[in-house]
Amino acid sequence: MIFFTKTFRTVFCCAAAVLFTASFMLMACSKKNITPDNNSNSNGGNNTNNPPPAETKGFTIQDTKIIGPDGKEFVPVGMNVNGPYWPWAHATLPDVGLITDTWKFNAVRLNCWPEFSNINQNNTDMDGIIKAFTDKKVVVMVEEHNWTGKYPTPAELTGLSAWYKDLAVKYKNNPYVWFNIMNEPGPAGTDVPADWLNDHDAVIKTIRDAGNNNVIVCDEHGYGQAGGYTQGAKQSGILTYGTNLTAKYKNIMFSLHTYESWVYGDTRLQNYINDVTAKKLALMIGEFGVGANISSAIAAIVYKNAVPKNIGRIGWQWDGTDVHKLTTTGSGGGYAIDNVSGAKPGNLSFVGNLLWLDTHGGVNLNGAEMTSPAVLATNLSFEDGSPQNTSKSIENWINFGSAELDNTPANLNNGLYSVKIPSGGASGAGQVIYLAPGTTYKITAWGKNSAATVAPSSLGIKITNTQGGAETQIVSLDFTASGSSTKTATFSTPATLNSVFLFVYKSDANIDFWLDNISIQKQ
Repeated sequence: MIFFTKTFRTVFCCAAAVLFTASFMLMACSKKNITPDNNSNSNGGNNTNNPPPAETKGFTIQDTKIIGPDGKEFVPVGMNVNGPYWPWAHATLPDVGLITDTWKFNAVRLNCWPEFSNINQNNTDMDGIIKAFTDKKVVVMVEEHNWTGKYPTPAELTGLSAWYKDLAVKYKNNPYVWFNIMNEPGPAGTDVPADWLNDHDAVIKTIRDAGNNNVIVCDEHGYGQAGGYTQGAKQSGILTYGTNLTAKYKNIMFSLHTYESWVYGDTRLQNYINDVTAKKLALMIGEFGVGANISSAIAAIVYKNAVPKNIGRIGWQWDGTDVHKLTTTGSGGGYAIDNVSGAKPGNLSFVGNLLWLDTHGGVNLNGAEMTSPAVLATNLSFEDGSPQNTSKSIENWINFGSAELDNTPANLNNGLYSVKIPSGGASGAGQVIYLAPGTTYKITAWGKNSAATVAPSSLGIKITNTQGGAETQIVSLDFTASGSSTKTATFSTPATLNSVFLFVYKSDANIDFWLDNISIQKQ
């Protein structure tokens, strides 16, 4: 995940921020009841009251399965957590007990950013963090986060290899330390280059030459998403080159990240998992969002497809600093649960609840917990992050050019900020959202024009029904008069959806337009 807030790293970078007419870069449960006896959590969740049998070996990858030191199949279920030099300051070490004993996660992905060692002096005790988790037989998957959306230069690859060599030597006798080579390498919407194979191969060789045979994890190409598998294997590093690595090295597995490219992606994810496992490659979901946005709907898809096939799943992120929240109160971090006794907390988010159930008896894939909210959109009031916002950027929205926040009282309907589309040209902003198929909604918003317009200033929603299908605008609130007004419309979504995009747009170059207080409600 790139860091600017995690939610929008992929919505912005993968959706490519073009005009709303081309804005859908969305390239982007086998249902059964899961019980402790047939759910992967029975061998995945950590239980300190029942320690594993005496260990005779480390973890091994056997085709699609991870075999643990106790000889049983191991399914990682856990969270991304703050590691050395990660920008978020919340300390990880004090939370080890909550993560392992209360939430019962059996794995963490340790987010590291050593390039910022002179800036972020956070969680610098990597040895202490690793020891605390691995003493409890919890896997620590160390990852270098600097390569999001790109591949290293030759000089950078040398430095990356050297960083992993030091870790490989230090932890070659601790099988609970895994290495996740690069976070989300390669740009979105592109065919996978040979760099994906060559760069992973170079670092893996360094680790193996150091005498370390621990599990190594390779992230998918294209911000970790493989383009949502809309273009098949050509945008997948795993499907294109994975067998090259497993033929050469032992204990190699692979990781997909699921964000906006996978919204409405149930069938695509099922096909992707089937195609990866058909190649006898071990797969996990290394990141999926826990935010109250489209990530919630995608998380339900992850559970529907990953659980029956014992695919591991690691949520983003324990900290709660960005829009991804495990809890609904306080900081939103996993440590903010309102009950630490081991009983189920009462303030879990939608995905926080799935993760809790995952390690406490299992998720009922036919249950109500799998039904995501009917409306998933972010920052509809334009207030998110605004008290600290000095650049006037619009949190979690794609900016088509000149859109900005405005805190002038006369131009507000509610709160501290509205969005302003200034005169001088056509422009606007938008975001990928989730609406339930076959459902009726009411949309409301306040708008203001600086003068009467020659063309409407609009808030609208566009959808596609099928992958690659034409966009259709299904609703629009049009503001044409001078001054402010509140408009409302009712609309219905079709029974089949492939993508949904919410936009605000002004084409009259001679006027300013403000929008505030958007509401979308299921009827």
